[in-house]
Amino acid sequence: MPRTQTTTARLVLVLDELLTLADAHERAELTRYRRLAFNFLTFNTATSRLMASLGIQCEIRVEELQRIARQLGIDPSPTGGTKQRQGHNGRSTHRFFIDGPDAALDELQQAIAGAEYSLHFYEHLRDASAIPDLFPALSAMIRQKRAEHAVLEEYLASFREAGRAASAG
Repeated sequence: MPRTQTTTARLVLVLDELLTLADAHERAELTRYRRLAFNFLTFNTATSRLMASLGIQCEIRVEELQRIARQLGIDPSPTGGTKQRQGHNGRSTHRFFIDGPDAALDELQQAIAGAEYSLHFYEHLRDASAIPDLFPALSAMIRQKRAEHAVLEEYLASFREAGRAASAG
């Protein structure tokens, strides 16, 4: 009886698809961080500033993706509007203004979940790419996303600590 050989198929994205996916994802991230910056504005300006600076980092990544597209001869025009993103559990993540510590904690936890999703997105995108020209750019974005995730986790820990100190004092 002949022995069957099992092979693993690997999804390989072509260059324009990969750049389109990355651009659309990063624009959605930019929208999410801008919304969070606005939502935290009336509750905690430090958190609002953190979310705004994370949004600025998204803008820089969008510009980098457009630069790469131009360099590789691909039309870098935006992919269009982005839809409101759902949380990882499928529910809408929209909240107008943060009105208390519980809402702030929930939004920070969702921001961390979003950052973790984004990190994994770029890791999968890099793994699905057979284009060596993009490997350094995607690797840099992955490092940035790891740092973003770590900053948010650290910020959440300090936020929780400040809440405990306030309730104890």
